[in-house]
Amino acid sequence: MYQEREQESTLGASWRTLILPFAVMALGTVLAFLSPAIGGIVILIGYVWVALRSLPLALAVYVIAAPFRVGLTFHHHQIALSDLMAIMMAVRLVLMTGRSGVRGLWKRFMGTPFWRPIALLLVLSILSLGVALSHSTTVVKILEYIEFFVVIVAVAREAGLTEEAWKPVLAALFAISSFLAVIGFYQFLFQVGPKANIVDHHHVRADAFFGQPNAFGGFEAMVFPLIVTLLAYGPAWARKWWAWVVTALVALSVIDSFSRGAWVASVAAVGFMGILAWVSQGREAINRRFVFPAVILPILGFVLIDLIGKTNLSHHALGLVASKRTTGGILKSTLTAVGNPKGHFDTAQRLLIWKEALRAIKHHPILGVGLGGFHRFVQLNPIPKLLHAPPMAHNLYLEWGADLGVLGIVTALWLEWSWVRHAVGAMVSKARSLSHFEFALGLGAFGAIVSFIVHDWVDLMIDHGVVVPLLLAMAVVWALVDRGSGRSES
Repeated sequence: MYQEREQESTLGASWRTLILPFAVMALGTVLAFLSPAIGGIVILIGYVWVALRSLPLALAVYVIAAPFRVGLTFHHHQIALSDLMAIMMAVRLVLMTGRSGVRGLWKRFMGTPFWRPIALLLVLSILSLGVALSHSTTVVKILEYIEFFVVIVAVAREAGLTEEAWKPVLAALFAISSFLAVIGFYQFLFQVGPKANIVDHHHVRADAFFGQPNAFGGFEAMVFPLIVTLLAYGPAWARKWWAWVVTALVALSVIDSFSRGAWVASVAAVGFMGILAWVSQGREAINRRFVFPAVILPILGFVLIDLIGKTNLSHHALGLVASKRTTGGILKSTLTAVGNPKGHFDTAQRLLIWKEALRAIKHHPILGVGLGGFHRFVQLNPIPKLLHAPPMAHNLYLEWGADLGVLGIVTALWLEWSWVRHAVGAMVSKARSLSHFEFALGLGAFGAIVSFIVHDWVDLMIDHGVVVPLLLAMAVVWALVDRGSGRSES
């Protein structure tokens, strides 16, 4: 069984044996302020040590490192420290596979119930190299997708549904999301950001270290379902004061990002989680333990942000020359933009980008312009009235359609349908046999998936750090599907 095997290989590492490798990584972090290259090397030495002793802890370190684009620049493309960590975890998985051969490797890395659409995505990505506008960009994107959808999901799957294995990973996710939330709230309060992000006269949209408010909001919106369900349905250790603090911080960060996509995605995630909890556990599952953190707390957070928005705490003059949009006004425009998209600047800009993506699909319907190539396509074909060339199509389906051709859109819809179908099927069929932790983790994973799907109609959440909650959710659904089936257990 997985649990017995992993107790020896990854979960058996005691904290005492890990003090030294973590000390090495801490030393590397300090040295990085003096010499990024030397510090990075020292960190990686300590990381290899950790990965050899405990894969869950190695994944936890990756989760913390992923939002920070610290690393090396090679041929104008940055290789993040977290990318190298992913390579090391992949090597660790290969070593754990031993003499199982190709079949064992396939089972470990691609045994996921979503393997068909993922395989199609990778095949299309490789084929798009033949017509790519930027071959180096496409190669880097292919490697990123392998890291995200193959390696990290497989590493997280090694934890199965084992509570002790998930604790360090979830602790890392909640710690980094809370840290980023505090940074984001500070940005909002004291106008630490560019004029382009000004909101409510005296404040700015938070982006933490993601460099873009929508990415920050999207990340926190995918974390929110995971902490809410653990707080509502999880074991005793997940229902303590710290979980309330994390929930409040994450909810605030979704709000002060002022990402309308993240707002709508969070509402959708909570709504569909409620439906699934009701269907799988009965009406009694929708109680105050779920409703208060999932619904009431975010509403209180929104009211707080709206009230703070009327006060200038920075004493800067940005608000005098920038946008006069208020918190309530943005909420209202989220609804009115649907009926009058051209009457709202942000929505009108999105429509121009989507129109250009459709043009790219029309001219390159078979293999697209190469994975990650839409940005280059827009640079070569400037869009009138668009302020600047967007980094992506602000829509997953149109992005993959432009990058990979019509089949890219089919792949996106197939992949998302596969996530939802397997998540709902596993939760409904096995809900009564799941422990409190397993049910909470599974329901939260479903919510994170819903949040990703909804938000990606107006943005693209596949990037370093941002996509991490989705990858963990995919691993949880994989483990739920395999639970009790005998697959991946021996």
